[in-house]
Amino acid sequence: MPLEELITFLDEHYQAQNLGRKQREGHQGGQTLLLLDDEANILRALKRVLRRDGYRVLTTTSAQEAFELLATETVQVIISDQRMPEMSGTEFLRRAKELYPDTVQIVLSGYTDLKTITEAINESAIYKFLTKPWDDEELRLVVQQAFRHYAKQRVRRRSENA
Repeated sequence: MPLEELITFLDEHYQAQNLGRKQREGHQGGQTLLLLDDEANILRALKRVLRRDGYRVLTTTSAQEAFELLATETVQVIISDQRMPEMSGTEFLRRAKELYPDTVQIVLSGYTDLKTITEAINESAIYKFLTKPWDDEELRLVVQQAFRHYAKQRVRRRSENA
């Protein structure tokens, strides 16, 4: 890596870590995660796993309610099931990305329509795809990486707008 790119990379990394630390400490709305799944038991299990990492966890079983939460809350990461009654998870995340481009989207599903998921990933509508049943530690790591990715995106946008 050329020196100038390395300096920029390290600066962005440092700023992203700083932003992530401030969010964890309660500044700028904290680290907020939105979980969308039509099964309440899944939401409770996910919340139990992820809450111990200090995230503010919002849950809903409805895509419409999820959009309402996004309109009123500052959310950095969204995890959605693929099979939802109102619309598919990838369709929900695609629309959420249009409205809230900084959010990081993850699909967590037992249903794997490869064509739909591939299209969503290729269009940058989703950050990661995880399958049910999930591994708690893998899920926690992916969510941690998603918040870090969010912070890096924010730092880049700030430096582009400066």
